Amino acid sequence: MSVPEWVTLGEGEEVVWSGTPSLLVAVRSLLVGALLVVAGIVVYGFLLTPEFEFRWVAWLLIPLGMLVVAVAYVHHRSTRYVITTNEVYRKEGLLSRQVTSLRLDRIQNTSFEQSLLERLLSFGDVRVDTAGTGGTEITFEAVSDPQEVSGLLTEQLDRPPR
Repeated sequence: MSVPEWVTLGEGEEVVWSGTPSLLVAVRSLLVGALLVVAGIVVYGFLLTPEFEFRWVAWLLIPLGMLVVAVAYVHHRSTRYVITTNEVYRKEGLLSRQVTSLRLDRIQNTSFEQSLLERLLSFGDVRVDTAGTGGTEITFEAVSDPQEVSGLLTEQLDRPPR
């Protein structure tokens, strides 16, 4: 498995799993954006008469739709998760970057959560908790097969220390 440039591996450390939020989460935003663009074209070209003085308002739907699509795409492409044999990482951002890492020996608990729809579509959230913070330290949002990801993380936690 390839190692992202923002992950620093120690001696003998390996990447166990790497992933992104499910594209299914972005589909809703992509559809809404596409519908706004189409609606802008239809309203401007076919439904409004040339005499209507606020015809330009229909053109606002097109850039708004494109913006919705762009935000969904950038969010999907800019979020990455990695589990190694020693640490858990979450990265956000394309131009600016925020990387959160957590050593496995600091993890107290892991859990995963899925709504009914998320179960049907096979994605959900994996939460990683530490003892010191009293809450969730890192969340892998909308990952495909969260039960498998949580299981891989648990395997690393149960592994004898090196």
